[in-house]
Amino acid sequence: MSVPTHFNSGRTGRGAAFVADHHGAQHARFMRLTSYALAPLGVLAAWHLAGIVGLPAEGVRAAIGRPFPALVLIAFGVIGMLHAREGMNEIILDYVHDPVLKEKALCANLWAARAISILWTLALMLIAAPK
Repeated sequence: MSVPTHFNSGRTGRGAAFVADHHGAQHARFMRLTSYALAPLGVLAAWHLAGIVGLPAEGVRAAIGRPFPALVLIAFGVIGMLHAREGMNEIILDYVHDPVLKEKALCANLWAARAISILWTLALMLIAAPK
């Protein structure tokens, strides 16, 4: 049994007035895809990091210096930062109402995410670099 309603849809008809900007589907898809990528990368990163616990510095360098663990750790950091940036963008868009402050916060969020990703990658490369 269904109840008849005059509200046709959230995207077409009279309901279109209640939809803000049609941005939600793209955001949800991006967050879902990065989550799917982060799940196995997180397990692999934890596996590799647990394997180097207790090793001397040269052992850590050798373990992270191999291509697969280095790529897993770099991918985990960079994709994780993309995921975090997009989530923070949504928070800024939802809760910062001043347009000037919103633009500044979005710009700061973008540059902070880039800086953290670059520092993560450089740190791993410096650890893995042969001495």
